Amino acid sequence: MKKKIILLFLILVSCSNSSHISTSQIINKSIKAHGWDQEDFSIVFDFRDYQYELKRKNKFYSFQRTTKKEGNVVKDLMSSKKKLKRFINNKSVELSDSMTNVFSNSLNSVMYFFQLPRPLKDQAVITKYLGLAKIFNEKYWTIKVTFKENGGGKDYQDEFRYWININNGQIDYLAYNYLTEGGGTRFRQAVNKQLNQGFIFQDYINFKPNVKFVSLDSLPILFEAGNLIKVSNIKNKNIRVSK
Repeated sequence: MKKKIILLFLILVSCSNSSHISTSQIINKSIKAHGWDQEDFSIVFDFRDYQYELKRKNKFYSFQRTTKKEGNVVKDLMSSKKKLKRFINNKSVELSDSMTNVFSNSLNSVMYFFQLPRPLKDQAVITKYLGLAKIFNEKYWTIKVTFKENGGGKDYQDEFRYWININNGQIDYLAYNYLTEGGGTRFRQAVNKQLNQGFIFQDYINFKPNVKFVSLDSLPILFEAGNLIKVSNIKNKNIRVSK
């Protein structure tokens, strides 16, 4: 009898270990599911008043955005090798360090969300698996994301949650607490998923709770109960991929 109990225990442990998945495995699966494991491509898209361009080749990347202001073409360009430069009508203009940081943070923020979940592999990112969650009867891996101060940018104190569908590896929901400009909490629902050249691009509906800050882990419950307030629609338009 004692031997049978020990054998049963070993079988249960074995099954538990075989079903275990690490945070790194979850993120890698999600990156592949969204198509961001690809290299050597260019993507152009429109977001609000800007046209953005992302280029990647091997370990090099460049971010660019262009808009028109008072009849002038304004372009910001930065890369993995050079800090942000501003051009007006194709002529370089001098920027103070503070304004360079402002424009860099703004451009980086748009590209961060656009490339999700690829940025979750950045060196300044700290990830932790929080277990399974259910949202409208779908099962999700819950990933907590914080940032190192060194390399984490101006908003390194922000905290994120990502709910990754265990069936297809896609990010269906995300949330974050931020401190800039008075701070607050946001919850995003992915909508309008599009398959384009192996990439899955998605828009978001942006929500907030009734109070400025709440626990990020409470947001799925508040969302299911209809207790979140819609803030905005986040749409990337006219997406073109070149390889």
